[in-house]
Amino acid sequence: MALMPGLQINIGQQLKLTPQLQQSIKILQYSALEVQQTISTTLETNFMLELDEDRPEDAEEFASEEDAAEVADASENEIDIEASDTLSDDLQIDCEWEEVYTDISPVSSSIKSDNDDYTSPENYTSSEVTLSEKLYWQSDIYSWTETQELIASYIIDDINDEGYLKTPLENILADIQEKEPDLLIHLSDIEGVLSVIQQFEPTGVGARDLSECLILQLKALHQNPYVVTAIKIIEENFDLLSVRDYKRIKKIYLLNDDELTEVIQVIQSLSPRPGREYSSTQGEIVIPDLKLYRTKDGFMVELNQDAFPRLTINSAYINMAGDLGSSSQEAKQIKEQLTEAKGLIKSIQSRGETLLRVGKYIVEKQARFFDEGEQAMQPMVLRDVAESLELHESTISRATNQKYMQTPRGTFELKYFFSTGVSQYGSEDQSAIAIKSHIKQLIDDEDPNKPLSDNKLMALLEEKEINVARRTIAKYREAMHIPSSSERKKLNKFK
Repeated sequence: MALMPGLQINIGQQLKLTPQLQQSIKILQYSALEVQQTISTTLETNFMLELDEDRPEDAEEFASEEDAAEVADASENEIDIEASDTLSDDLQIDCEWEEVYTDISPVSSSIKSDNDDYTSPENYTSSEVTLSEKLYWQSDIYSWTETQELIASYIIDDINDEGYLKTPLENILADIQEKEPDLLIHLSDIEGVLSVIQQFEPTGVGARDLSECLILQLKALHQNPYVVTAIKIIEENFDLLSVRDYKRIKKIYLLNDDELTEVIQVIQSLSPRPGREYSSTQGEIVIPDLKLYRTKDGFMVELNQDAFPRLTINSAYINMAGDLGSSSQEAKQIKEQLTEAKGLIKSIQSRGETLLRVGKYIVEKQARFFDEGEQAMQPMVLRDVAESLELHESTISRATNQKYMQTPRGTFELKYFFSTGVSQYGSEDQSAIAIKSHIKQLIDDEDPNKPLSDNKLMALLEEKEINVARRTIAKYREAMHIPSSSERKKLNKFK
């Protein structure tokens, strides 16, 4: 049968994300600082978007939605855009910032704030010296040969933020030989350069493991019998020190209790992560997206309106486009910029609405936490919020990751309020966070000379009507980095 060309029509369905929806998902996923940076970048590139700095403070807090829609329609009419080219319905929004980023929750109320309180992202940038910069500065003033200087740069680049060199020297040698085939170097050359870098500040930098890091710091101290003994213990029996087997340490090094206490205090004075003091603090900046207040009627949650600047559409360019005509290149560019500006404003509006809904649910579900603390935390998972708000779990995940709420008890990431429920025998499930809090409280209140075993903790929790297995208690205790009862007893002995 001959093959003949022909046309064929197929009907099918495809699910595609519009650019506006993609942007909304990204904005929802961003932290407050990242949204600030996005706004700052867009303000530099989009002439249709500007800060609403001239709006008087005594103006009405909320404008009419109908009036706002008329403004948007009038703007489009001035550009004389044909009906077929108009913006999609999902972009027909109010461009006044108060309408976009206001409190929509029935349990919330908005608070007017001066726009001058807004702090641009640039002011959050840290100017502190990083560990790498500190090491390179010291390397630059050291009298290296040309080959040694090259090796030093490779080593410094491989030192992590905590000050450790985790890359084996053999790998560094192979990397240099691959990139510099004409350079004749040996492993001993790299070891020699590393020994010099290990003398740089901060003391202990360039170590390949914890024991080497501690030894480097001990060797830099004023030598005394306790320092010498501490070095010997770490070099010869670091495993005994790790498990706090002080009885064997005393026997091996002929130490009495007072001498061992002095040695342990010397070791505890060292820094296990020497690079931490040079680590960047920019990642620790927390800008709350939500604020929680206590009122006579209960709790009130609202969006943090100081987190972002007020945005508006530049009407001057819209008027200019009306004079240019819809077919001109400048008018088309204005239309594109207008679409982008409205899309950003709508994405931020959608982000605020979602965060406020999630925040309201969390406050209602975890109301006892804000009154009583962690021990009153209730079990809550993403599925609970998603089903209640009729949203997808992925949306709730994006809305709680790197989003923070300022409360009377402190500022918490929204994900903090989620915890699995631990099954109980004949009673309602308990939150894992609440159980951990009870365990920590019991250990904090224990007699230092008679620490509570996991079995005893299990019995005390049962008195509080919290029935969990001993292995669960051990797992939670280890997750909180709390030693066992026997180890706590040894530690208390030498405090």
